[in-house]
Formats: sequence, structure tokens, C-alpha cells
Amino acid sequence: MEKIARFMEMFWLGLAVLTACWAAYVLVVYGWEDGKVWLLFPAVCTAMWGYRRFMRGRMAQWAQRERTEDEEHGR
Repeated sequence: MEKIARFMEMFWLGLAVLTACWAAYVLVVYGWEDGKVWLLFPAVCTAMWGYRRFMRGRMAQWAQRERTEDEEHGR
């Protein structure tokens, strides 16, 4: 499960970089008025990356807590 979480985190980070490059291209070619909506895509991807990163850390804490409790109870 941890490998999938790590992959998805990297997926969203990569997608954020790609969409940021595309948004920058559109802004340069078409100008601010026509290109500003394209900035939503890297913002969403960055938010998803942050959420996945946060949840992966939280899942690791939960797993560590379970291992500690199992050791204390002799399971």
C-alpha cells in the first residue's frame, strides 16, 4: 500500500509540473486574460500532491502506532 501511495504522490507532483509548464506556455502565447484559467490545473494538482503527502505521513504514523501496540500486547 505504501508503494501505491508513494507512486500517486509522485504522479501528482509530475502532473503539477507538466501543467505548470503548459499554463506558462499558454500565458506567454495568449496573454493573461485568455490564459489565467489554465493556472487552475497546476493549483489542483499541487493541492492533490500536498494532500497525498500529508495522508502518506499520517498512514505511516498509524501503522507505527499499531506495530507498537501489537508489541506491547504480545501479538
